[in-house]
Amino acid sequence: MKWMPLFVLTALVTGLHNFYGLMETVNGAAMNLLNCVSLLGSAMLLVAAVLLTFRQHTATKLGFLASLLCWVYYAPLLFVSLVAPFSAWRQIQFDLKFHEYVPVVGRLVGPILLLLCTATSIILLRALRSKPGAGAF
Repeated sequence: MKWMPLFVLTALVTGLHNFYGLMETVNGAAMNLLNCVSLLGSAMLLVAAVLLTFRQHTATKLGFLASLLCWVYYAPLLFVSLVAPFSAWRQIQFDLKFHEYVPVVGRLVGPILLLLCTATSIILLRALRSKPGAGAF
């Protein structure tokens, strides 16, 4: 399936970013439940990418649900970045100064890939629903 690389790339970028955020618990930070939910969504996106070759309808449903779970973390992140752009820019500068590229890529590329993945899932669900015999998937 031609959408498999999008699902895999989105899962890897968002999953690595959320795992990186959860690694702060090793140093004593409180565990962020939004990161945990989003990490689960990233894992489900990987499963959906594998299922795309065998069961398209199930994979698109799973991909849509997984992207919704990822939005649990990325929607507030986007909202805060839009409300306080100076703070978001300072955080990006701080991460770049110390060569922390995972949070920068996660903040900048993750929401874009997630938006594409969510839109693709919706489009595929609508296309498969209108297809005759779609219940066979």
